Amino acid sequence: MENANFNPDEKRLLLKDYNHRLNNDLQAVLAFIKLKKRFGIDDDEIVTFSCVSIASLSAIQNLMYNSDNSENLISANEFFEEFIKILNDYYSKFNLRFFNELKTDFYIDPKKIFHLMLLINEMVNLSINFSFKDDSEHNISFNLEKIGEECLLTYSDDGSGIKETISESNMRTALFEQLVKQIDGVSQPSDANSIILIKFSCE
Repeated sequence: MENANFNPDEKRLLLKDYNHRLNNDLQAVLAFIKLKKRFGIDDDEIVTFSCVSIASLSAIQNLMYNSDNSENLISANEFFEEFIKILNDYYSKFNLRFFNELKTDFYIDPKKIFHLMLLINEMVNLSINFSFKDDSEHNISFNLEKIGEECLLTYSDDGSGIKETISESNMRTALFEQLVKQIDGVSQPSDANSIILIKFSCE
């Protein structure tokens, strides 16, 4: 992509699209932060959530810039490798370790990845607040699998799980459901309270 030759008009269009996409993503992060503040969520959680979101957005932009995909899609595996590093960095103070179980790679729209990142980030906060009952080290893992034109996100922690929390009618449920809606996702049944399954279109 770095070696591509564009005329001035093409460059302007690419820059306009880039700025539009970046502005929309930043506005989405800001809107969600405002919702958290309105619901009275702890400032420390909001700061960490914001740092992870901004660092992840930077990773997405870098992957877009360096991608050689003709449809401007990015590698799911490459993003989640960066995302795991970001999570382990910013959530280390909570004595957490993160693991990515993505076994096969595929390309996905950066916008979809962005909203998926926000969703996982929120689920991490749910695990911290409702699943982990002590200060010992805990593990969180997730996997993204493509099945035909659909994707399946599997999220799990080694605590009591967050399934009961997101099934209740409260402000945390509203935040979670809003993020699931952003990816046109649907929660799927799972056998364990510690496992959350969300199916959505990869397109």
